[in-house]
Amino acid sequence: MPFPDGTPVVTLTGTLPSAVAGDGYGGQVLLTPSAILTDSERHAVYPGGGKVAIVDGQFNVQVIPNDAVGIGPVGWKWQVDVQPSKGRRVVFWADIHGADGDTVHLDELVPTQAPGGGSSGNSGGDGTPGKSAYEIAVEHGFVGTVTQWLASLIGSTGPTGTQGPKGDTGAQGPAGPKGDTGSPGQQGPQGNTGATGPQPPLGAAGAGDTIALKTTDPSTTNARTPLAHAASHGSGGSDPISPAAIGADPTGTAASAVAALSALTQTAVKPADETRTATTTLADDQHLYATLDANSTYRFRSTLLFDGPETGDATITFTAPTGASGGWSPFAGTLGTTVPDGSAQIKVAARQLGSPSDVGVMTSSASLAGIMLLPQGVVTTGATPGQLRLRWAQQTSNATPTALKAGSNLEVVKLSGPTPAASGINNDFPSSYPSDQGLLAWTYDPDEAGHVTAQSAAGVAGRVTLTKIMLRKQITWSTIWLGLSGVDTAATLSNCYLGVYDSTGTLKGVTADLSSTFVNASNAKAIALPLTAPFTAAPGQYFIAMLLNGSWATNVLHFKCSSAGISVNANLTPPNLRYSNMLSGQTSLPASIDLTQQTATLINTGWASQWYAIT
Repeated sequence: MPFPDGTPVVTLTGTLPSAVAGDGYGGQVLLTPSAILTDSERHAVYPGGGKVAIVDGQFNVQVIPNDAVGIGPVGWKWQVDVQPSKGRRVVFWADIHGADGDTVHLDELVPTQAPGGGSSGNSGGDGTPGKSAYEIAVEHGFVGTVTQWLASLIGSTGPTGTQGPKGDTGAQGPAGPKGDTGSPGQQGPQGNTGATGPQPPLGAAGAGDTIALKTTDPSTTNARTPLAHAASHGSGGSDPISPAAIGADPTGTAASAVAALSALTQTAVKPADETRTATTTLADDQHLYATLDANSTYRFRSTLLFDGPETGDATITFTAPTGASGGWSPFAGTLGTTVPDGSAQIKVAARQLGSPSDVGVMTSSASLAGIMLLPQGVVTTGATPGQLRLRWAQQTSNATPTALKAGSNLEVVKLSGPTPAASGINNDFPSSYPSDQGLLAWTYDPDEAGHVTAQSAAGVAGRVTLTKIMLRKQITWSTIWLGLSGVDTAATLSNCYLGVYDSTGTLKGVTADLSSTFVNASNAKAIALPLTAPFTAAPGQYFIAMLLNGSWATNVLHFKCSSAGISVNANLTPPNLRYSNMLSGQTSLPASIDLTQQTATLINTGWASQWYAIT
């Protein structure tokens, strides 16, 4: 398929195996983008798509890679439709990545969910994302590449069928004239012995053990339970059965996959405590490091248990080989952390490899084992291999030792690069899912929620604040969870509500007045939607609305929030802002709102990034 000059393209190639050696076949491959593609630099519009013939089991076609700079829209994918002349048709969605001029093989593609929901088509609806036939085959036990799976669908030539019955003898023709009598021929060979005739009926049993058919063998009088003999068929037994004999991984594919995954993962665990005393000079940890290949990409995460003086805290970083790029985030509390209830700010900004980050440390007690850090990151090596290493020290020199405890660990997973390859292996490992806590969805992990001081009643009362939450599947929504992190016992509240609006601005559910709820204990609260809920929520974006009225003291009443500022709405415009506010003078939540009127006046001052969850 031709493209204008300057358009980045890669060559997609594939060799489809035939079921019988030497028996090539044809067919075609259809490639369809999930959207009409545009080029921001040349202002061009590419309808995309096309087909290429399969000749002797092989095809080559040029396509625009999904990660090509300037080609939109964001998140588009290729639909790959393989239609061999033999076997079954295979359709799946995939990302085709590569630099201009690269060659990408069919086996390198990893089937993904259909963009925007649904199992086919160029644009998604609001349905549950579908799965390709290849994904379904994997879920039912198939292990192998797309090409190997295609081969399994193309049946080999079956055995020759049995001979059909002989036809009836034709009518005899007229007799010919009688010929002269010939001389006697030689004696023919003797014919084969005929089949044995039927056995006559068995006679009655004799009278003694030595008479035919009179026997004490119990097999002629009662059934016997077979003797156990499984051990004889096991490995090392007298009659072992091979895996191939019973169809159990005859080619060793499963064992190869396990071996490949093991080769991709490195895990280092501290066997003993390591301490640093009165030093702020970063130094390599004695145990937590991993070896990196050249020209490869890795993802890493670490679980670090620190115990030490809160006045000393700690500084950590990760270093990589020369020429490597990437970044890491500490996922740790800030300096001076002393309260183990999550109220400290969590540091999530990404650092350059080798750049340090100061982190809070806490002393162990009867109920605490210190403090946990969960740093993670990604590193891509250049031409130089080497080591990824954790380095750390005290942040403030202190005579009391700071200890990194035994059991702390570092896990490094290879995502791409020279052998062993990571193709086809899912290396996703988010730190937590909503389902881990019995929730259906959340705005973000509550472990990342600190708190934001509430605005004064004059700044917030009567305004509707909106927090966007995304649903990836259909649910029945009955409850909203939030965290009340600070209580103003002197507050006088009235007309305080939570509600849910869909993407059209229609109110789907609203709570009763929460004025008394917001002046009792500070904790995680599950608040029902009793007036119009529970309701069925299809996949898509929704907005949780908060309305407060009354009077309270600033810096006393506050909710669990992310402390996020204006960057949380980066690249978003109304009606799709992640955090926003609108209206004023409201004493109840309107039945509908105009989401195009969203503003960010409150988020710009540190309010409205509340943590919410759904059950």
